Amino acid sequence: MGILDFLSKENRLSSKIEKNVKRANNKHTPKDYRQAALYEIIEHATDGNEQAISGLISRFAVIAEPSIEDEKEKEWVCNALIDIGEKALPLLKRALRSEESVNLVQRVFRNIVDEETYRKELLAVLDEFDTEYERNPDRKIQTIMALSELQGDDVAEKLVRFLEDVNETVRYQTVNALAEMEWEESREPLLKAMCEEESIRVRNEIIDVFARLEWSTAGYKKQVAALLPQGYKQDKSGKLIKLGNV
Repeated sequence: MGILDFLSKENRLSSKIEKNVKRANNKHTPKDYRQAALYEIIEHATDGNEQAISGLISRFAVIAEPSIEDEKEKEWVCNALIDIGEKALPLLKRALRSEESVNLVQRVFRNIVDEETYRKELLAVLDEFDTEYERNPDRKIQTIMALSELQGDDVAEKLVRFLEDVNETVRYQTVNALAEMEWEESREPLLKAMCEEESIRVRNEIIDVFARLEWSTAGYKKQVAALLPQGYKQDKSGKLIKLGNV
């Protein structure tokens, strides 16, 4: 086979994959045609074709009808990518940094690598975020939520700065993540956030965390006393008590 024949064959394959990716990722494509296209993409992706692997990953961003079929197709994609394994990692890493929603990308990645590699990758992704406005903060929120499942002072230390994020939901999920880790060093930043927080939802979540973890409000007792919602009190030691749990 000459070089021109080889290039022609490669171009035909690329065009075929591109056509199937468009069909599989079009929510208006009839189910049977969409799934037939998806089968072909999976076949080429299993052979290590990067264009096909990328096409599979992009399927996560599409919400097709009926929803039960959409979920089934995404399961196919997850299982296929996990089976492909290490060959898919470079494109999965890119997706962790570029896709608007990364829940399923995280799931696949975690099933391919060991926990320490997964942890380091999520921390590397987190380092790339700032605390300024983002049009769509879902990827940041989902990264924080995924990290909340991992224990370690290094994780908590990197999360603290997002208590000052401009997005209210980011701050709320950061509070929850720090609460999951019960990192004592986050007590002071959380107290500061409690006293400065404009969102009642976030502030009350921090108050509830302090009550659950029995952390002292020492150094901020007066400020905290003025913020407590109905149903909470502060004892002499500075611990918060949720009334009804006494």
